[in-house]
Amino acid sequence: MKSSDVTIGIALHPTTRKLRMIVMFVLLGLFFVAVPALNLGGVVPDYRVQLLGKYLCFALVALGVDLVWGYTGLLTLCQALFFCAGGYCMGMFLSLPQGGGDVRPEYNNIPHFMYFNNLRELPLFWKPFASMGFAIFGGIMIAALAASLFGFVILRNRVKGVYFSIITQAVAWGGWLLISRNEMLLGGTNGLTNFNKDFSQKQSWILGLYLLTVTMVLVAYLVCRFIVRSRLGRVLVAVRDKESRLYFSGYKPHAFKVFAFAVGAALAAVGGMLYAPQVGIITPQDMHVDASIFMVILIAVGGRGRLWGAILGALLVNYAKSSLTSYVPNAWLYVYGSLFIAVVLFFPDGFVGLWDRVEKRVEQGAGPVAVASAAIPIFAVCLFTLSEALGFTPEWMQKTRVLAMPLHYYLLIMFLVVTLAMERVVVSREKAVRARMMADEAPDGVAAGIG
Repeated sequence: MKSSDVTIGIALHPTTRKLRMIVMFVLLGLFFVAVPALNLGGVVPDYRVQLLGKYLCFALVALGVDLVWGYTGLLTLCQALFFCAGGYCMGMFLSLPQGGGDVRPEYNNIPHFMYFNNLRELPLFWKPFASMGFAIFGGIMIAALAASLFGFVILRNRVKGVYFSIITQAVAWGGWLLISRNEMLLGGTNGLTNFNKDFSQKQSWILGLYLLTVTMVLVAYLVCRFIVRSRLGRVLVAVRDKESRLYFSGYKPHAFKVFAFAVGAALAAVGGMLYAPQVGIITPQDMHVDASIFMVILIAVGGRGRLWGAILGALLVNYAKSSLTSYVPNAWLYVYGSLFIAVVLFFPDGFVGLWDRVEKRVEQGAGPVAVASAAIPIFAVCLFTLSEALGFTPEWMQKTRVLAMPLHYYLLIMFLVVTLAMERVVVSREKAVRARMMADEAPDGVAAGIG
């Protein structure tokens, strides 16, 4: 990724600013108005709204990962641990009578798994979680304080690169082993479930949780945008690119790393809190090492160092996972891995890299073919994902299968191959034009060397 990909504080071209405003209002209208209206009108069923809300929970996590990895340069592999910290705190509240949990007098009004573990009263550390306020505050603070303490100890000793990633991976593994034990009184490997059934059955709750999730994603995006566009954001990018120079300027890079790490952990915790009631369960498997790697993949696909790329990656990757596990349950990991490799090879800057080309060509007054070759693939993928997620694909297209996959998936791939081939031609022509311009501007001897 080039450093220019995360350049901040630069005035935008008027055309680019106008283009971004149009896209922003379209997206806000889609998620805040169109989806709720279609759900209330019976066009989009409740379970699809829940599914979209689940994807957006991971968008919150992705924003935090992008702040830590994309802007600060720390490849963290323990975000799932912080995600589950928030999820478990909210799950504890939802498991109790005050949160509408499915508790019964014959089980002494405590969660079922406790009764079957020979407990007859609520453990002391569970009692504060009868308050929603404490559960929310506790989830965020546990994640943020744990990240701050861990980050201070590790980053103060200048641990970075692959060593930092390995340590965070070990922490996530340790957390998974700890929470999986029945002695922790958190449900063991089964996790926490039997929440208030209204969350999954009543339309008002389903739509309300979805709108709350969309709102939190918007708030998190604005907070992260404020951070990266401020002086603090410039320091974070400097930490990533030239950390050694900051020491000579009197800065303490580890303090900025700890800050970014803590903010990323807090965002992951918020995502976990919204995830638990919408999915109806939170388990140790959600904090496994592969879950943290999955969260990094969201950024790699969407675009590292670009906040809205994190949201885009969360939507695309989660939908791909949901659809592949449905169509090819025995081979979805192979297909999933192949798609990820293809994205890395053909979109090294993520899908937002194509959008950067669109903006650049619009600013330069390029022709419609040049602009369309970069714009069409990203719009095609986004529209395809949304139409599939909301259930707009005709039933006959869903039933027409080739090698277990719907036919229109192959049509999309063929369409993308053609448009990306056009994009390759446009890029080659742009390089040739730049080479000729350099040759024309260079002195005669140098121009001969360029030619």
